[in-house]
Amino acid sequence: MKFIDLFEKDDIQLNAPFISKKRLFEYLAQLMSSDERVQMAIYQSFVEREKLGNTSLGNGVAIPHGTCLESDREVIIRLVKLSTEADYESLDEVPVRVVLAIAFPVKIKPFHQQIMKEAVALFKQHILYKGVIQAESQKEIIQLILEMHQQCNNWSS
Repeated sequence: MKFIDLFEKDDIQLNAPFISKKRLFEYLAQLMSSDERVQMAIYQSFVEREKLGNTSLGNGVAIPHGTCLESDREVIIRLVKLSTEADYESLDEVPVRVVLAIAFPVKIKPFHQQIMKEAVALFKQHILYKGVIQAESQKEIIQLILEMHQQCNNWSS
């Protein structure tokens, strides 16, 4: 399983609000599950991971993530384009506008590490960030991600 295989149009939210990281993590957890117990687990995992270090990639992108899911095959991903720039306390001090949230199983397997590695490599590309910011639909964003994923694969071949 690859990162790109997990993405669908409905996993993208445009013009999401930002008040604080705490509220953002709550919002993401609600997007990621309708089950309140799972929402709380996702939220807590994001908070705990953030305590270890800021999950901003720099250049306006953050990837909050955590280990919290019971099924060892399940991975939940949501991409959120914020309605405004957000102070995410990034090391590069660049406000965040694109957030990729990933919830992993409690028991991490090598393919989960590969998914995270691919996500980071993809979203470190400033051209993808600019494209997401300019995109007006979920379909446009999916197309951009697919194109960037293909380009990244061509670079590493």
